[in-house]
Amino acid sequence: MEIGMSLACFYPMEPERVVPLAAELNMRVCEIFLNTLCELDEAYLQALREACDQKNIRIWSVHPFTSAIENYLFFSPYPRRIADAVAFYRRYAQAAKILGAEVVNIHGDRGIGLENLDEYVSCLAPLMALQQETGVWFAMENVFYNSVNHPEFTYRLRQRVPDVRFTLDIKQACKGGQDPYALAEAMGEAIVNFHVNDRDDDHLCLLPGRGTVDFIRIGRILAQAGYRGPGLIEVYRKNFEGIEEVAQAKSFLEQKFLLAK
Repeated sequence: MEIGMSLACFYPMEPERVVPLAAELNMRVCEIFLNTLCELDEAYLQALREACDQKNIRIWSVHPFTSAIENYLFFSPYPRRIADAVAFYRRYAQAAKILGAEVVNIHGDRGIGLENLDEYVSCLAPLMALQQETGVWFAMENVFYNSVNHPEFTYRLRQRVPDVRFTLDIKQACKGGQDPYALAEAMGEAIVNFHVNDRDDDHLCLLPGRGTVDFIRIGRILAQAGYRGPGLIEVYRKNFEGIEEVAQAKSFLEQKFLLAK
């Protein structure tokens, strides 16, 4: 598995300023967090793509800055707002295409699916239609507050919506009190994006190699599921001091996932 990182590791530094740092760390694949409306402008995105190409960096996934309100945009019964949300998220798909990304990361609901799977599937339908229209995966991340962070629900969702795709995030599973290994198994071959981080009993998010996550085990689960994407280091800026620590985490993961084959 190729190891890269989310440029959001250096937030609030702007994406174009993080690209040279990613290259210095020998990160050849990255996720871009688009932080505000002007970063959806085509001119900005073209310039960002050129900067990445110059540094031999491939963009795998795009993270919307509107993730925090997706429950309101898509998972609430107001058709006019949903229609506007679809039009807006079409712009994220267009951004992904300009950047060469395959995935738009989605945070989704706040538990509505746990109460009513039918309602969840109905709310998800516009995003699935947009996925089919654009050819970009809209991957549901297992954020701690959402339905996808529950393995049983995730498995049932896959049976109902075969085209659904997921972003697996270790820290989010643990933050929501879930087993990340069980969640990876439930997501199975529908995983198209992987946020890699570590944890221990005292910290919900650490750089890989500083906690207790069994990366060989999770690597084997992903390999058995046929996962073909990268492992993207995604931690908070407070989780490290110098960039050499991120480089060490990359080397650690490369060794662990090599053993997982």
